[in-house]
Amino acid sequence: MNLRSLLFLLIFWLGGKAQGQNEKYLLKYREDQFYVSFSIVFQKESISGFKQNGFSNNFQIGFLRDIPFNIEGNLGIALGLGYSFDKLVSNLNLNNDEQNNLNFSILDNEKNSQKISNIILPLEFRWRTSTINKTEFWRLYGGLKYKINLNSQFNYFTGGNSRVSFIRKQNTAIYISLGYNTWNLLFEYDLNSIYNRDIILVEGLNPNVSTIKIGLIFYIL
Repeated sequence: MNLRSLLFLLIFWLGGKAQGQNEKYLLKYREDQFYVSFSIVFQKESISGFKQNGFSNNFQIGFLRDIPFNIEGNLGIALGLGYSFDKLVSNLNLNNDEQNNLNFSILDNEKNSQKISNIILPLEFRWRTSTINKTEFWRLYGGLKYKINLNSQFNYFTGGNSRVSFIRKQNTAIYISLGYNTWNLLFEYDLNSIYNRDIILVEGLNPNVSTIKIGLIFYIL
């Protein structure tokens, strides 16, 4: 069983379990939320000469459905739907070879960018110090995000762009957010490279770029 199937089975199982508990605990409350996050993106790559020589960033927006596990409402999970946009700047340059195949090379002075749009399906485990009458509280949320690629575009520093298909169609990230009231720190890490390993080459090597996001996330009740 692959990770995607296991994740979907876990979501359905937790959703059914929490729904049964919801019928049992009629007094507990939900913390359904919209969320917005802004992050700096660090690209992790072992290829010699690779440089993130510009400001890479990420923006996310979405909704989370809160499912408490107990009558106090301080433990639970959340299932959600969101949108993510990455702008990744580096000295990777996109080329066409003699057979019109795309590949990457390293150019020291280049600042090309890749723009990636994803649909996000988060599964979030939640702990908080909130109560039904307490709207300012500490929270520690974290879990998995299943990402489905919508659109990918490579933008040249010298002008022009190319729509590309070498971005991985599905990916998974782990994340954690911690904060008090409105302000919350966010850390997110891709479990896989953003690229299809069998397509793009950097001087004969497969690029293995994964992203680390560090920023702020705001939950809106």
